This record gives sequence, structure tokens and C-alpha cells, in this order.
Amino acid sequence: METKKSPARIFLVLVPHRDIRLVLRRYSETLFEKGFSGAYLFPWVAPLAEVPEPLTNEELKQLIGEINREREKINTQGADVVPFPAAGEGMRLFGPKLACLWRLVHEVNPFSPTVLGSCLLSENEDISAIPPPPQLSFRAAALATMSWQKIPAENNSIGYEWKIGKLHWLPKSLN
Repeated sequence: METKKSPARIFLVLVPHRDIRLVLRRYSETLFEKGFSGAYLFPWVAPLAEVPEPLTNEELKQLIGEINREREKINTQGADVVPFPAAGEGMRLFGPKLACLWRLVHEVNPFSPTVLGSCLLSENEDISAIPPPPQLSFRAAALATMSWQKIPAENNSIGYEWKIGKLHWLPKSLN
């Protein structure tokens, strides 16, 4: 039986600087070694909201202008999970939880809590067995649009494909 790709879903994402993504990649390696097979099934970004269509460069720039961030740095506090139905029924996204000291004013359907994607988990996986994530603090981050879809993989399993659009970097200070 041939399975087709699911329709792409579109998300507004916060993309940390590559130095932070490298730390998250190493953390995902640890999760994979501990038996969490979903450690490489999501990019190291934070989904902020699902949007109906890709945002234009102008819309992303407008969103950056509407961000109200109380501190210059973006910090994480522990870890959390957020339902991620785009990956399938009962799927959740796990990662370091962003200490939300900023907000988007633009009308979007926000994810809550906001986590930096480190591992996709099924509803049966026990998050208490997951090693704690690194504490992160960073200034450099960008907004982008990400398309996401499920694709058929080998042996009747499901894989995922994503594409992150042009990065629009946040200014160093938003005060």
C-alpha cells in the first residue's frame, strides 16, 4: 500500500543562532543514545505558532517590530512538552522551555509552552526518563517560516520533512 505525503503545515519559528543549535544537537545525540528515537525528527527551533500560509518577508519584519522583549537575552528554564499534532495523533514536542519574557502582539495561534525542539515523543513515552536539557541563554535569534509534513518512510513507518525559510534576525536589543 502506497502512502502519500500529508499536506504541509506552516509554522512561525524562532531560530536560535547556530552555536545554540549545536548545543541542542549534542543534547539530541544524548537523547538518541538513551533510546529516544525521535531525537532527530524535528529541527532545533521553537515553534511559536501555526499559521495558515508562509509569511512574507514584510510580515516577518513586522512581527519582529512587534516583539516586546523585557530582557536582551532569551533564556531557558528546564524542559517541557507541547502537543504537536502535525506529527500525528498523540505526538508531542519536547525540549528546553523558553522563559517567555517577550511576546508577539500579532494575532497568531501561539504554542504554549514554547520549547526548543529536541525530540518528538509519542504519548506513550515517559518524559521523566529524559535527561534534563542544558540551560541556555542567547541573544542571537531569528524568526522564519517553516513548512512541515509527514512523509512515508521505509517499512511502513512515518518520516518528517521540513524546510525553514529565510531567517529574519532579531535586533540585539528590543527595548
